[in-house]
Amino acid sequence: MNAVNFGFDAERYLNAIPANAVAEIHLAGHDASGPRLIDTHGARVAPPVWGLYRYAVERFGPRPTLIEWDTDIPPFSVLEEEAAIATTFLEACDALAA
Repeated sequence: MNAVNFGFDAERYLNAIPANAVAEIHLAGHDASGPRLIDTHGARVAPPVWGLYRYAVERFGPRPTLIEWDTDIPPFSVLEEEAAIATTFLEACDALAA
């Protein structure tokens, strides 16, 4: 989101972070209805964010992941779906033991 709002390359930014400095990854939905992305924690994680998450998992390895959803809380099944997507990316990156 900040990369979009401030015009920098998110992958380049992640490449500058030492892997040992990343203890946990937080994901959240945002509002894209205006000229800037607004972090709302009130929607599904957007596809570009999932792509960046995959890149982060490949770069840093497995990290505990928290999907933040603080407003407009959906049914539990939607939260489970989001968690399943995160698990799919972890598995695709061989981050989870078989």
